[in-house]
Amino acid sequence: MKKTLAFTLLVLFSNMSYSEEEKPVLEDAPKSYLLSLVADCSEYATQEEVEAQQLNTYLLQCVNEELEASYYKPISTLPPKA
Repeated sequence: MKKTLAFTLLVLFSNMSYSEEEKPVLEDAPKSYLLSLVADCSEYATQEEVEAQQLNTYLLQCVNEELEASYYKPISTLPPKA
């Protein structure tokens, strides 16, 4: 009985520590990369004929999808154009 309990606890705690290790630490993307993503997403918006009132929402979503794919932190507002 003690061996079963010890084994169960061992499995439980090893799974908990493993799941914590899987979460990557996300960094902020460089500003130059963000600006290139905004430019790319603006081009996509033109191709998809996104309406002007929806443009900022579209761009933010597009940029954040690309940031997620590149393991960077998402942004809450678009960067100002330099």
